[in-house]
Amino acid sequence: MLLILTLTLPLNANLAFAATGNQTNTTNSTLNTLKSTGQQTNTTASNITTSNSATEKNTTTASTVTTTTPKVNSTISSSTKDIAAGSPTTTSTVTKTIKVLIYSGVYTAEDCVTGLETALKYDNANNVIPGVSFTYATSTVINSATLAGYNVLIMPGGDGGSLYLGSSSISGTAIKNFVANGGGYLGICAGAYAGANYVSGDYYGWGVAPDVDAKPVGYVGNLSMKFTSAAQQILGSSGSITISHYNGPAMYVTGGNAIILATYADDHTGYEGYADIVGDYYGKGRSVLMGSHPELTPQYPKLIAEMVTWAANISTTTTSAGTVTLSQVDNAANTVNNFINTNNRLPNYVTINNQQITMPEFLNILTTGVLDANSGSSTSIPVKNVNSAAKPSGTFKAGTLTKTEYLTVAKSVNSFIATNGRAPNYATTPLGQVSFSSLIHMFSMVLTYYLNHGTLPSSITP
Repeated sequence: MLLILTLTLPLNANLAFAATGNQTNTTNSTLNTLKSTGQQTNTTASNITTSNSATEKNTTTASTVTTTTPKVNSTISSSTKDIAAGSPTTTSTVTKTIKVLIYSGVYTAEDCVTGLETALKYDNANNVIPGVSFTYATSTVINSATLAGYNVLIMPGGDGGSLYLGSSSISGTAIKNFVANGGGYLGICAGAYAGANYVSGDYYGWGVAPDVDAKPVGYVGNLSMKFTSAAQQILGSSGSITISHYNGPAMYVTGGNAIILATYADDHTGYEGYADIVGDYYGKGRSVLMGSHPELTPQYPKLIAEMVTWAANISTTTTSAGTVTLSQVDNAANTVNNFINTNNRLPNYVTINNQQITMPEFLNILTTGVLDANSGSSTSIPVKNVNSAAKPSGTFKAGTLTKTEYLTVAKSVNSFIATNGRAPNYATTPLGQVSFSSLIHMFSMVLTYYLNHGTLPSSITP
């Protein structure tokens, strides 16, 4: 007799990211269709597509899964509601240090520099990003020598992006080489203008955010800023906040892999809906541009820490014990599934063995767990550092995926992560493209079924 398990998956369209690359999806047993007002994600058997010059694989699962993606709002500050707890055991965490250099020379605003130092000091004192600490210094000169040894350069607010570009104290070539070779760049206000590709009708920037153009803005005061679904996945921030603004740019994406992380939620700038925060890639490095001022009043130290950590491309998960058991993964999958059903979004991370596992890392563990459950393996599952999906998204049609199909998806996801070091944007299946967030939910439902029945589901209806 075929068992049909119908589960409602409340993943918001905000959890679906637009992407040029493929993502992998899976469904198991009876996982019901993801219905949403936004994009839907499905899993299918080994379909492969390319994204960001890397091939992404998709898989499908049997059983039927129905999911809904309602709107999700949450505050910028993280709390226990951002955590899904697994089965804890004692281990110790290892702190990673991000070395930050803040430009403090000519054309900078002193309050901006001081605010950044205050925010990073707060982040360290309050362990805002678990497993990460920040060291920081200021320099009145930016060149290859002063950048040596640092992970992230912050170009703060100041008199103007064009002045930064023309300053004899700042080497644009050194900055571009720094980011291209794996460094991170955070540009705020003037620093965002300077880091963009082009400021409309005015000048070209350094282009460390090569897929981001900017429009000049003339507005001073507070405004409303809204985080996108990508910010939930990449930064861990969501909802809307009131933030200080001093003529910072209104930005838009021209192509490539740039990711809009927050938009202007009102028309004070004259560009409602344009980007306030954008993440982009340049060579081996990452850049974040922000028009408003999180370092001023009202100050948002956590947002600064999140942007610096993403720009540094450093995983926030490190442990002395690098494995988990299938039983622990099953329990974690159950708690993540319950969290999503309750909160209509993914948690920021899940705790397994006292290890804070990010969602990209959890996807790798989930797919490994599904494959191990199918083969009967009792081998411990390694915890690997996995970077975020560049631009998650996906849509799919109603239908059923077999167990063979979702196992193929799991293999494809594993292979993609092993090759690229990051989660896929989506998986292409016979039913369509399944997004990163929906993959996590569906595989969590698969292992929840396994936890409760001792067997994998025979099919899934995404």
